[in-house]
Amino acid sequence: MTSTFRRFFTGSTDSNAAPANGNGVKSTEDDSNGAIPSTEATRLLGQINNGQDVEDPGIDLLHPVPEKSPSVKELYFNESNPTVQRYYRFAATPITPIVALHKKPGTGGSAIIQSGVTGLLRRSTVVPSHGTDESGDWILVSVGGRSGWARKKLPHQHFSGFTLADKFQATEAWMGNHAFLCKGKVMLGSDSPSLFFTNFLLLVGYALQFALVIPTLLKIQEEDPNPIYHYISVDIVFWASVAVAILAFVFLWVTAVMDPGIIPPVSSPVKAPIPHHLPIGGPLGYRYCSTCNIFRPPRSKHCNSCNVCVSEFDHHCPWVGTCIGERNYRFFFMFLVNISIMTILTTLCSMLIFLHTYLGVEIDEDTTLLGHIWKAISEIKIIFVFGSFTLLCAWSLVSLLLFHGMIISAAQTTNERVRGVYSAGSLDNLADKGCWRNWFRAFCKPVAVTRLPKDMSDTAECAYSEEETVWDEDAHAAVEDPTAPTINTSKNKNGADAQEA
Repeated sequence: MTSTFRRFFTGSTDSNAAPANGNGVKSTEDDSNGAIPSTEATRLLGQINNGQDVEDPGIDLLHPVPEKSPSVKELYFNESNPTVQRYYRFAATPITPIVALHKKPGTGGSAIIQSGVTGLLRRSTVVPSHGTDESGDWILVSVGGRSGWARKKLPHQHFSGFTLADKFQATEAWMGNHAFLCKGKVMLGSDSPSLFFTNFLLLVGYALQFALVIPTLLKIQEEDPNPIYHYISVDIVFWASVAVAILAFVFLWVTAVMDPGIIPPVSSPVKAPIPHHLPIGGPLGYRYCSTCNIFRPPRSKHCNSCNVCVSEFDHHCPWVGTCIGERNYRFFFMFLVNISIMTILTTLCSMLIFLHTYLGVEIDEDTTLLGHIWKAISEIKIIFVFGSFTLLCAWSLVSLLLFHGMIISAAQTTNERVRGVYSAGSLDNLADKGCWRNWFRAFCKPVAVTRLPKDMSDTAECAYSEEETVWDEDAHAAVEDPTAPTINTSKNKNGADAQEA
């Protein structure tokens, strides 16, 4: 499984200009520094939301949360992508591991193209076709916002090409860099190997806790009459360790396998139209993503690692292996809580064992303090090293936990905090409803329904009732309504109107 979009689809580098949609909107993968006046953004969003103030600026008015998760066919054949006519399969082989997509179709059946390459497909996949050329031998295919011409595989052709897909699994046509387990039933993020490494570290840590630290503590409590060791119940330590260990694994895997709030891309040569009557640009405006070919909502971001846009994007966590966003943030926070408790508990137990060893070790009268400490360490080498490691982990994890507690209280995301979106009062945070309501929303608000199929192993049966038509670029060019004004409320740092995208 590839870890970056570039490995899946590498675009040509012969153009220095930023991609633009049919309306002249430049694609902007990075968030701008433009600020949207909070009162104006609230008014505009309120007008669209039946004249009422929007409770949360993260509400996506272009890609609303469905009442139920879509089927595979609803995901790949939907009204947002009406130009799809067929789906074609490219099967990578050792002889032809990649295939080029061209700016123009070939002529006269020639396999040698002079028009230039728009990109390279670097793995087996299923892609939508939007029409053919005049000869019918070439098809226009898309991966997100990137399109190009590809040649059909002819019956006598031995090298790789595109064949018609009568049916395909949801994972085959997925453009994200995710890893799939159990034949597609489980979807992990792009850094799935890191997830398994995290599990390995946790297993080693818990093994040392239950096989070494707790038995040593129990032995001390039984043998030493000093009352200081009887203030701590080993039974409580044991069952607390069991509880937080189980909860840590549960929350880790729930976070890893749950859809973080992915907004499905639109694979089409027709660029997404400008959403009129919505704020465009800035932290509280809709921004065009050229990779996914959508206008992503406020507070969302395109993850370059997973190659998808995520609603209320917080960050991409390599330890969990996936993005942290709207749907899995609360479970990530609970994972942090439990792993922090475990590291603190292990560190305290290790420190107590070291204290007992330090006080009980036999030393000569001329032994120095450092010599005394070293002799105590030599008695419990593994526990001391393990306790030192968990001490460093506890310091880092508790700091991270406090940071997330702070941004929850302020109704911000890590991405917004790092970028300083609301720093120095430059912009009002419309999501901030007060500390208690922010915590209530973060943990008590129902988890939004996923925009993806529940089971990505499901198959889409393709019943192509109509004949393929020739692609007419002029007929599919986006047409703007001249009477519909485009709302752009972005401001530059000086408060002047920013240039329209």
